[in-house]
Amino acid sequence: MARGDHFFVWRQHHGVPFQHHGIDAGDGTVIHFTDGEDGVAGPGGSREEMVIARTTRELVTRNGRDVLHVIEHDQRLSVEDSIQRAESQIGRQGYHLVFDNCEHFASWCVVGDDESRQITVACERLGSVGVKVTARLAAKCAGRWTLRGATPWMYLSDAAQWLTEAGGHHVGLRDPSQRRRVGQAVGATTAIGLGAASGPVGMAVAGGMWVAGQWGGDVGKSTYSRLRRQRSRSE
Repeated sequence: MARGDHFFVWRQHHGVPFQHHGIDAGDGTVIHFTDGEDGVAGPGGSREEMVIARTTRELVTRNGRDVLHVIEHDQRLSVEDSIQRAESQIGRQGYHLVFDNCEHFASWCVVGDDESRQITVACERLGSVGVKVTARLAAKCAGRWTLRGATPWMYLSDAAQWLTEAGGHHVGLRDPSQRRRVGQAVGATTAIGLGAASGPVGMAVAGGMWVAGQWGGDVGKSTYSRLRRQRSRSE
């Protein structure tokens, strides 16, 4: 890991894994959202105490127990600009799990866009599942033959897509945009493969459901972005 790198470590909250992000300052320290004491910001913490601070790498890795993973971006700001941005935020509070978390901060420092892929992907997949639930209910009302391909198993394509985007870094997909493309390919392949068990009609229905799910995911993502903008304007 080098100066100005955007990194994350895996942590857990009540058994649920999440990524904690930060910026490497290049001198054995990192700049990230902390819990205000000797831990990192994350789910379940007190927003009033969370603050961006410069700490040792050992605090983030819990003395080497956690592995630091570097995120590579196709296009990023210069190292000095990233460090300057990170240092300018030291002491800032206002952590919010959904709208202003550690990944928002680290992404803003490195690429100038305060995006959290963890939250964005979650919104996309929730939107996709919502569309599929609605479509399945409609299929039940329309007739039994339309259920081919529109089974509960179709949600596995969303799980496969989410897992690829969330964990693709560990198989060499270090760039977020690359993980997104591969995740979509995995999701589509999984959906059509599951539909194939019901024959050509099932494949067509499953493929159509996946496309509809992508549209629902885009709606979920757009809704989240709009809520973030509204929140920023109100502050």
